[in-house]
Amino acid sequence: MGKGTILYVGNFELPDKGASANRVVSNAKLFNSLGYQTALVGVSKDSNCTEISALDNDFGIVMYERPYPTSTKKWLKHMFSADYIKKMLEYHKNIVLVILYNMPFSALKAAKKACKGTNIKVAYDCTEWADVTDGNALKRFVKKRDEKLIRNKLADIADGLIVISSMMERQYQGCKAMIKLPPLVDIEDPIWLQKPEKHEGFEFCFAGMLDGQKDSLDVIIKAFAKICDEKTKLRIIGVEKDEFKSVYPDAVNELNRCSDNVIFMGMQSHFDTIRYVLGCDCYIFIRQSDTRNNAGFPTKFAEAMTCGVPIISTNVSDLKDHQTEKVAVIDSLDENQIASVMNDMRNMDFENNKLNKTFDYRNHEKKTAEWLSSVISGGC
Repeated sequence: MGKGTILYVGNFELPDKGASANRVVSNAKLFNSLGYQTALVGVSKDSNCTEISALDNDFGIVMYERPYPTSTKKWLKHMFSADYIKKMLEYHKNIVLVILYNMPFSALKAAKKACKGTNIKVAYDCTEWADVTDGNALKRFVKKRDEKLIRNKLADIADGLIVISSMMERQYQGCKAMIKLPPLVDIEDPIWLQKPEKHEGFEFCFAGMLDGQKDSLDVIIKAFAKICDEKTKLRIIGVEKDEFKSVYPDAVNELNRCSDNVIFMGMQSHFDTIRYVLGCDCYIFIRQSDTRNNAGFPTKFAEAMTCGVPIISTNVSDLKDHQTEKVAVIDSLDENQIASVMNDMRNMDFENNKLNKTFDYRNHEKKTAEWLSSVISGGC
């Protein structure tokens, strides 16, 4: 494409294995619609992946994957080396911008060094401030230090910033080349046009995982136990029943009381998950209002809103901006209040669900074009 190539790199698993991959794919479609070619470089946990290689996909986007680090030595190289960026600069001679997605601060500095002496700018896509990680004491220390640097020094190093929330926008207000992009979708993608999964009665739906415990699924179960009956179901996608019991032993009694009405489905493909969300009567997720959740923006909210279904969520990030009669954003994790709102939603009579275009990437073309021009020609 005439305006050059944007190299977009991170620890996402392409083409659609997780919210991070879905974000960069949608952003790539956005950049491509503005006359650029976007090349995505993710990671692969497949042992057969031993070097950077092209990845076939159905999105019409240039994709590569590189090996996911499996040892301390490889992790250090992953954090401090930009050799893979140098290799991509050889593959694509017309790169004008490198964007790092939630990469370590050291990786940002390495990318800047690799592009020194060229006209290539280096930007950063920041969607989280998370200092929690698994592993030994050293790894936890490194993660905490890195999060502090990302939060306080990011705008000093990056030539431009993509942020996901108003909280981040305020934190990095000194950066002139900054844009706020929530999780975006392609409303014309077949995933949104599929036939919804049908069911009998009224169905609440939750889709997510328990890693990091961002979502308070135990509160949802406790609230649901107060209103469940033979005509009301709760479908849980991404979590197994035994897994829930192990993580939330204090909610087992409530689960047992309504277990006949709770459907645990375990992991599903993104395509199948959206089919169930399209067919549900109300999507629900509950998160605590803390720095981590307020700095981010829930992809599941953007997806459920795109599906056009009623939503119940807690007041985190910028969700209050999207509150309507059909979207209940509540300020409490109190299970009694949540149960009351669930009961209200169950008794509401909404029109047939229609796809909502709020998060379609096409709505963000103008401001993104301005941002890209600002970064490539100047920077923060």
